[in-house]
Amino acid sequence: GIADLQRPVLDAADPMDCSIYAGIPFCPTRCSYCSFVSRTVGDKATRALVQPYVDKLCRELTAIRETADRCGLRIRTFYIGGGTPTALSAAQLEQLMSHIARTFDLAALDEYTVEAGRPDCTDAEKLRIIKQYGATRISINPQTFSDEVLRNIGRRHTAQDIIDCFAAARAAGHTNINMDLIAGLPGDTVEGFTASLRQAIALDPENITVHTLTLKRASNLVVEHRAAAYDDVSAMLESCRELADAGYRPYYMYRQKGTLQNLENIGWAKPGCECLYNIYIMEEIHTILSAGAGGSTKLVIPGQRRGKIERIFNFKYPTEYIDRFEEILARKQGVEDFYARYTTT
Repeated sequence: GIADLQRPVLDAADPMDCSIYAGIPFCPTRCSYCSFVSRTVGDKATRALVQPYVDKLCRELTAIRETADRCGLRIRTFYIGGGTPTALSAAQLEQLMSHIARTFDLAALDEYTVEAGRPDCTDAEKLRIIKQYGATRISINPQTFSDEVLRNIGRRHTAQDIIDCFAAARAAGHTNINMDLIAGLPGDTVEGFTASLRQAIALDPENITVHTLTLKRASNLVVEHRAAAYDDVSAMLESCRELADAGYRPYYMYRQKGTLQNLENIGWAKPGCECLYNIYIMEEIHTILSAGAGGSTKLVIPGQRRGKIERIFNFKYPTEYIDRFEEILARKQGVEDFYARYTTT
């Protein structure tokens, strides 16, 4: 079924298509399962990094646009992820998104996603800014609707806060919303996960993405050897048949090393609401130009599916990204060198 849904997207792909990813490596708190490069904005030292980081990110995005133009690339989708992009202040978020609106032809995009994942840092003003500056899709990620499980994973908000944030997003005019859930979180049960799934379905978002918990080396769950009784995760995923009953269809799937019971992550969407960026990055059919700390630009040879891929890495941590920014811009010359090798005049 996933292959059938993806086929028209893959068939429509042009060899010179690309997407852009901008990473915000800051969060209100660090979730226990998370291994992404991110820093919590609660301490003074981290707060001092955020503004210079946003300034440099805007500069890098300008350079990426110029590079894409010189290479003759067509930008299909734009994705702002993290971390948690709404961990930025409203003014910083507006600075970033207004810069993107001035720098890129948003009208030419097929999709523009912003992760507004955490209700403890996403308010009505930020939701308004995201809508005002052109985003066509957002992600509000509960992971669970159990207050107990939220506490277990280090979240400082309640399930009701998630519901309220979703309502605020609808009030701000957002018509394409994704919600993430994770099966197998510490302290969750089959019944608890099923209840979370049903709550997500009741909210009626356009996308529901169901992840299976992955025990990653850099996560607090693994680093601190936290004891946890992981319930029958496969039984949790069996409840996802309720998504099909509610009109959602699976449209992308992937697995990761360390995932409980070697299970999968599946994106479900209402017809016509499939996230193109997710398909592009998982199926590796075109180049992803990545900006920000920890960014990995993925260069796909034009017209060659599942062939050789080259990567250009940004520095991993925000401090390095800021202090060695000119080196990052120099590395991006590799994008033009790549297309000079693999395109003909």
